[in-house]
Amino acid sequence: MLSELRHSIDNIDEELIRLIGGERIRLAAEIGRVKRNLGLPIIDRDREGEVIAKWVEGLSKFGVDAETAIGIAQSIIRVSTRAQLVSRLDIGVTIIGSGRVGRTLARALGRVADVILQRHDEELVPNDVIILATKPTDESISILSKYSGRLRGGSIVMDSFSVKIPMFRLIENESLRTGFHYISAHPLFGELSNPIGETVVLIPSKTGDDKLEIAKDLFTSAGLNVVVLSSPEEHDRLMAYLQVAHHVLLLTLYAALRRIGLDLNTQLVTHSLRYTFKALERILEQVEVSNELFRLNPYSRSVVGELGDLLKEVVEGGLDKGSIAGGVLGHDNQGIQGKLDDIASLLDKAGG
Repeated sequence: MLSELRHSIDNIDEELIRLIGGERIRLAAEIGRVKRNLGLPIIDRDREGEVIAKWVEGLSKFGVDAETAIGIAQSIIRVSTRAQLVSRLDIGVTIIGSGRVGRTLARALGRVADVILQRHDEELVPNDVIILATKPTDESISILSKYSGRLRGGSIVMDSFSVKIPMFRLIENESLRTGFHYISAHPLFGELSNPIGETVVLIPSKTGDDKLEIAKDLFTSAGLNVVVLSSPEEHDRLMAYLQVAHHVLLLTLYAALRRIGLDLNTQLVTHSLRYTFKALERILEQVEVSNELFRLNPYSRSVVGELGDLLKEVVEGGLDKGSIAGGVLGHDNQGIQGKLDDIASLLDKAGG
């Protein structure tokens, strides 16, 4: 009896594999070609939401919980989205820095472009796009200065720094001096095996405006979302809230738990706190990143101070969402809220 039941399940699994691995992926690849012909982005969050809702509703009729159904649907969507990335761009990319960010960018962009991943101490291989996946130090500037004569006249140079001030202006000045096109980039993710659907922030410099569409096409063709900001100051101001404040709050929670003798392996964990712990584990794996963000971002101390004030207000009387946004951003930051909403929406839809 048991073997017969298992044989029936094996037959069903084989049919599912055929339908998902064959038919669905074939149709997804065809959809990708149609999207490119129409000039449409690969990622369609509205459509993904419809598909997930259909899976949740359908499986709920058979007693499958929503969380499991969402996980199944998202896994199928990721595979299908990757199948749409079949078109390769006629562009070469050299990534300097083989750390976490460099490796992830190489995996993502390697699907659509010819990518060379090299260590920072290796001889630069000139290319259409040069990405500095290095730390924001003078060494990064020295790399550009050293090889400026070997950069192609139309080369696009990008950094991937989490903090833009003051390196942005230094690289911008170097681009004005030597003739390359500079666009600052910030991948809002670390090392991932499959970064499809993640977000990259782009900031064009004085020499990068005319190459912005090429940069956007490179990342969107690889299945990444792109948000364009106007200046390094705007970027660092936003990231002080989206990164620094986020890390500080999670690390503060961790310190509080440790103070009462609890760690991340405690059995006293609510369902929602389990997800918080997962995010905290990622931060603890690379605490040096949190330290670097706090030390280098010029807005970090003021934002952390605002967090302390807001905590007191929330404890004393509570705040609604609108009041919190107004209190944090103040009256002299019109437009920042819109950018925060744009990025937060993308991260939320991507499961961030």
